[in-house]
Amino acid sequence: MTGARLAGKTAIITGAGRGIGRAMGLTFGAEGANVVITDLDGDVAGEAAVEIESAGGHAMALHADAASAEDAERTLAATIERFGRVDVLVNNAGLPSQYREGDDLDRWDLGIDITLSAAFRQSSVVVPHMAANGGGALLMICSIAGNKVGTPVPWYDAAKAGLVGLTRHFAATYGPSGIRANSLCLGLIETRRTAFIHDVPDMREAILARTPLRRVGQAEEAAAAALFLVSDDASLITGQMLVADAGSTIA
Repeated sequence: MTGARLAGKTAIITGAGRGIGRAMGLTFGAEGANVVITDLDGDVAGEAAVEIESAGGHAMALHADAASAEDAERTLAATIERFGRVDVLVNNAGLPSQYREGDDLDRWDLGIDITLSAAFRQSSVVVPHMAANGGGALLMICSIAGNKVGTPVPWYDAAKAGLVGLTRHFAATYGPSGIRANSLCLGLIETRRTAFIHDVPDMREAILARTPLRRVGQAEEAAAAALFLVSDDASLITGQMLVADAGSTIA
C-alpha cells in the first residue's frame, strides 16, 4: 500500500481486466480502496484482482457485461454484499475504435451500446445507491474524440461525445445528493488496444510530431488522473472534462 486517498471507499471499475482499467484498479487499491473489477473476460478480471491483493489491496473480480442492466444490478448486489457500499463508479468499458466486424450500421449499434448506453445503464443502477448513502463519485473514461478530434469512426466520435453530455446530466441531477460526475478525456495511451500504431509505417512518428510533449501516455498516468477526479482532492469539481493527452489537442 502506498497511500490512503481512497481509504474506506469502494470502487467499481468496468472493463478493468486489462489496460487502463487494470491500471486504475491497481492505483485505487494502492490508495486504500476496495476495488471491484468487472470484465467480459472473467479470467483477466480475476488476474487483475489477484494483482491488487498481492500488492496489499482489497479486490473482487466479477465476470460481467457492462452493457447489461441485469449484470449491473448483479454487480451492485455482489459489491454491497462483500464491501457494504459503493462510493466510486468508473465507466471504463467500451468497444475499441479499431473494431471492424459487420457493416457500418452494425458497428454503430454495437459501439453506441457498449460504449455509451452501457455507461448510462451502469450509472442508472449505481448512482441511486450512492445518493441514498450520502454521495459518491462517477467517472466516465472518454477520449479526445469526444471533445475535439474527429476520427474516421463515426460511432466512436458520437459515443465519446455522448459520454461528456451524460456526465453533465448526472452532475446536474445528482449534485444535490452529494454525487460528483466528471469525464476523463484521454489522448493516445499505450496499451494492448493501441499496439496497432506500431504496425503502420510512420503512424507513431506522425502522432508524436503533432503532440507537444512528443510522447504517448502510459496507463499508469491515465490512472493517476482518474484517481484525482474520484478522490476528495477534486471535491469541488463536477460536470467537468479533464483532458490528458500530452497536449495533442492544442497543437
